[in-house]
Amino acid sequence: MIKKKKSSQKLPATKEDLKRLEEQIKIIKVETRTFNTQLKVVKMKKSSQKLPATKEDLKRLEEQIKIIKVETRTFNTQLKVVKIRIGMEMDDFKHELKDEMSLLRNDMGGMKDEIVGEIKAMREEYTAHQGTHSRQQETLEGHEERITSLEQPKFT
Repeated sequence: MIKKKKSSQKLPATKEDLKRLEEQIKIIKVETRTFNTQLKVVKMKKSSQKLPATKEDLKRLEEQIKIIKVETRTFNTQLKVVKIRIGMEMDDFKHELKDEMSLLRNDMGGMKDEIVGEIKAMREEYTAHQGTHSRQQETLEGHEERITSLEQPKFT
């Protein structure tokens, strides 16, 4: 028979719960096969003895069949509940993962904007530096020309 756990909280089903229930179903299936084999043996004995099965034999077998059917239904129901719980947990996990990924994308987008801003600032600084450098170069070239013209001898 199935022993039900008494708890005030509904704990989420785990894969272990599912495996445990599947093992119990396998046991019931084995018991059912064993019972069917025993039933065949009883029928064979009765037929070999050419004695009909008694009403008592049939009632006993019917009771055992009813018990096995009830246990099978109960296990199947529990198995469905566990599968539903696992499915719900997977859905919750998917939503949490989507939320985390969304936050990560937002953070990366913000970092990208910061990096692009820094690159623009560096380009502007570089352009300003190049402009200053070219003005200084022009000034130096102008000085060179004046110095060269002053150093040349003057013919009078």
